[in-house]
Amino acid sequence: MKPSAATTVRFPVFARLLPAIVPLVAGCADCRFLRVSCPAPPDPVAAAHAPQPDAAYRVGYPDVLAVSFDDFPDWNAVVTVDLDGRLPLQRPARPRVEGMTLDEVRRELASLAGLRPDRVTVRLVSPRASRVYVFGPIRGRSRVVPYQGPEPVIDMLKRIGGLPPGTKLSQVYVVRPNVANGKPPEVFRVDVAGVLLSKDQTTNVVLLPSDAVYVGETTRSVFSRVLPDWLGPIYRRCLGLLPDEWWQRNTPRPP
Repeated sequence: MKPSAATTVRFPVFARLLPAIVPLVAGCADCRFLRVSCPAPPDPVAAAHAPQPDAAYRVGYPDVLAVSFDDFPDWNAVVTVDLDGRLPLQRPARPRVEGMTLDEVRRELASLAGLRPDRVTVRLVSPRASRVYVFGPIRGRSRVVPYQGPEPVIDMLKRIGGLPPGTKLSQVYVVRPNVANGKPPEVFRVDVAGVLLSKDQTTNVVLLPSDAVYVGETTRSVFSRVLPDWLGPIYRRCLGLLPDEWWQRNTPRPP
């Protein structure tokens, strides 16, 4: 049976469209995967700055600590670590705490006050000593995130909403400047799919102070932001991308 003219035309058209359709379907799958595995927090700004320090977090200038003494409530205070690494407390007078963990600070204050460690409480109110820098895909903006201890990079990105639909899974890198160590910079590639799907933590780099995290953005996500107002929302909805309004509401504004 001889193929009809309509059949002869349709196949070449479909063949030409296939290279464009396959990436689109794959992109939608990535968006659904990230939406399920890395749901966006209600408030990414608060999630980035809310203190959740690791036990290994080292106190330094200008961290803000809340200190309380069960037996001496008049000594309770919220103070900032000074440039010299000391807490400006009247009692015990100006203890040096720089480089200590929160538990070590608590034990040091208890020793100076002549109390048992369980009678002293030390809480990190605002981590300010060190920073981690996150670049993209948040509308091309960079974010400064307080360093809260040796946290795996994917855990940090999930916590602050830094892996939204539209992230290019093959382009997530950690750049370590190594300025303080006098070594050349290092670049680590993060296998996002391997970490989230296969639970392979090999590339889930543990962050250090001053690390920079670069998150790639898919071409579809970038393209969605240059479409007309009437077409952009439809395009983003079809691909499962987060709307621009979400980023406008939850992205820190420059001072």
